[in-house]
Amino acid sequence: MQAAYLAPAITLFHEDGTLDLESQGRLFENLIEKGIDGILVEGSSSEFFAMPMEQRSIMAKFAIERINHRVKLIIGTSSMVAQQIIDFSNECLDAGADAVMILPPYYFHFGAEALLQYYDRLAREIHGPIYIYNFPDNTGYTIPPATVLQLAQMHPNIVGFKDTISGMDHTRELIKLIKPLIPSFEIYSGFDDNFAHNVLSGGNGCIGALSNVVPEVCTAWVRAFRENNLDGIAAGQQSIDRLMDLYAIRSPFLPVIKETARLRGICTTSAGTFPMPNATVEDDARILELLGRENIL
Repeated sequence: MQAAYLAPAITLFHEDGTLDLESQGRLFENLIEKGIDGILVEGSSSEFFAMPMEQRSIMAKFAIERINHRVKLIIGTSSMVAQQIIDFSNECLDAGADAVMILPPYYFHFGAEALLQYYDRLAREIHGPIYIYNFPDNTGYTIPPATVLQLAQMHPNIVGFKDTISGMDHTRELIKLIKPLIPSFEIYSGFDDNFAHNVLSGGNGCIGALSNVVPEVCTAWVRAFRENNLDGIAAGQQSIDRLMDLYAIRSPFLPVIKETARLRGICTTSAGTFPMPNATVEDDARILELLGRENIL
């Protein structure tokens, strides 16, 4: 059974706001060593929205060189400036990225016709594979499945979709509508606990942030699917369901994911971009309790 788990990698910083590329490299190596199928750099978990373009370009080049085609590498090139998306996307693809991932415009809500025009222009001017990224909690609206199908039929370089929605209704509609017509089109869920439902519905798996900190749990779950191991699939679902409590410790959740990575020895600090809050001593206690409950140290 097809099933893949990709990691939307966090971006690691020093306390002064500069990139901590040493820790970033350790994060990438840990993900690859633990068997993650691919890495998304500069997605929502990366804090791209608060990074200058020069810093984003440095991060992208570092990821391309360090990962070096050992796993699939997708780079998020989202911006509110279309030409900036096009230029950055082509820069990343020319340097060796496997694909780019792009959010719709945010701040204002756009309808189906405007979204069709938007991604049509991007796909015509970006010379490589594109994943569309749907995250209505952060953009304020959802991309209609019919629009996604139309775009995929218009542009062979629109190859997949990440659907970050807590339920599976929208994702199921995408799978039902697009997969029979374009079987190679990849559809991923953005929440870890939807991985099994996604795969069982005919999707491709998950791009979930828990993989930054418990990649061994995520890849064991994938392995259970590939081996048709029902007990392993159930165990993976139940473990991830409990670990989803990490997301509820603090909002936004990124400081908790980073602090969990620090507590597991992956990075030296959990510093984020201003005004992202820092994790607290109380957060640490809850993180360690959750990890201990799952026998993860």
